[in-house]
Amino acid sequence: MRNFIRLFTVLAIPAIAACSQTEQPEMTPGKISIEPVITKATEVDFETGDRIGLTIAKTNAAEKYADNACLTYDGTVFSGDLLWYADAYSEADVYAYYPYDEVNPDTYAVFEDQTGGIAQADFMAASKKGVLPTPNAVTMVFRHMMTKLVVNVENLSGAEITGLEIAGGKRITGINLMDMTLTEDFDGGIPDSVPQVKACEAQAGRQWQAIIIPCTARLEIIITLSNGKRITQPLAEMTLKSGGQYTINARILEDNMIVSASGEIENWTDEGEIGFEGEGSTEELPVEFAEYDGYFVYDGVEYTTVQLADGNTWMAENLRFVPRGRSVSGDPAEDAGIWYPAANAEKTADPALAETLGLLYDAATAFGTEAVTQENAADFEGCQGICPPGWHIPTVAEMTGLVGHSSNSELVNTEAPYYDASIKGASIAALAEAGWPWTFAGARNKANVTGKGSYLVTSHEDVYGAMTYLVGSSLHQVTTNDDGSLKNVQYHYMMSTYNASNEKITVAYGNFLAGGSVRCVKDRQ
Repeated sequence: MRNFIRLFTVLAIPAIAACSQTEQPEMTPGKISIEPVITKATEVDFETGDRIGLTIAKTNAAEKYADNACLTYDGTVFSGDLLWYADAYSEADVYAYYPYDEVNPDTYAVFEDQTGGIAQADFMAASKKGVLPTPNAVTMVFRHMMTKLVVNVENLSGAEITGLEIAGGKRITGINLMDMTLTEDFDGGIPDSVPQVKACEAQAGRQWQAIIIPCTARLEIIITLSNGKRITQPLAEMTLKSGGQYTINARILEDNMIVSASGEIENWTDEGEIGFEGEGSTEELPVEFAEYDGYFVYDGVEYTTVQLADGNTWMAENLRFVPRGRSVSGDPAEDAGIWYPAANAEKTADPALAETLGLLYDAATAFGTEAVTQENAADFEGCQGICPPGWHIPTVAEMTGLVGHSSNSELVNTEAPYYDASIKGASIAALAEAGWPWTFAGARNKANVTGKGSYLVTSHEDVYGAMTYLVGSSLHQVTTNDDGSLKNVQYHYMMSTYNASNEKITVAYGNFLAGGSVRCVKDRQ
């Protein structure tokens, strides 16, 4: 969950090395205030006494205006002693990190004893460039830079576990606060030998946690038992990503250990949002995007991607992005534009399902427009919409180019790589085998402009949401009432047919006010 904490700084000199926890004066014009969007420093929140370091570098200035100023959290705000400089038209770059160190960090060394808790081992950073002096709060986004491991243990050994250690990772890494990256270029005077991290017991006898440095490594889980036995189990090589949480499941027998590790990164930083409180900046929070081989991270959430036999790169899971200023509804009768899925036995909205099934969007929200009208209905083919930069809402040509079949016989593409003439569509199993698993999320149904919205949740073989729609951007038709007013707009959507006689994906028609899943396609170069 992103938590919004007002951070006020009142610095009276360019650089402060010592940290003060005295009561701060009321805000007056000229004081710096920073309102961060942060990810959790501990399992709860920032705690009283937590400290961060702040650096301000004026553009084209030879020296930094503030260098590693210490700010302390008092339970409500972070505070310090710095005023804005006098030149209101001179931009600056602002960097912050947690936890505070007397020396501005350019390296990070892993904490080998984390038995007292993982908070001391956490490291977060925030960076913002081109900032002008302002009476408003400056918004900054703090990101976890390290990797969190969660080890769940089923102990069948007959003895108690007295300790759990993780070996095989990195001991030290370089840090570039300016662009919030980890580097191999460092001179920290610390030998880069393999550490052995003592994990924190988060749930008695059941779960251990540790913070380690992101890297590609073959880790080892080492468990010490009260009977004097010490069991070591190597893991397969894994690439651990910055800001990611990985789960390792271990079963301890009398003389050995069975271990499995999750193949996908879990979201450490994105657990929802709460609004601003009190005075603050009206600046829109940044939507950050970074693309990697086989996945991208969009607004703090990681999504798997795959290049399929049609030559396109698709998202391999459903989007759950919430545009700034919007909220998600659990009431399908509400024309909110975004809804939680209800693919469960109760057929009611379940926010927890969004983590695995994604959210449901109407056409206007998916296309990133205020409204779909008679006049603009045909203007969205291939639009970026709510997709990240360089990606777009799929067109009908891309959808039929993947699965072949369409409700419109003129659009059937028998050359599509996953088209199966015997079922008149693409096999769900074949697409899953290719790395594109279909997600049964159901839909929010609304037949036309005057209709009432409701959840569409069909089921088959204990799968709820068997009929699911994937939003497309190509217009099928616009229909009007006798008086010329808008009745309905239909776009080409992908649809699942999952029943006793068929398990396939085809291209059908979707109503613009209905709610469907979104999977973006990467732009061709």
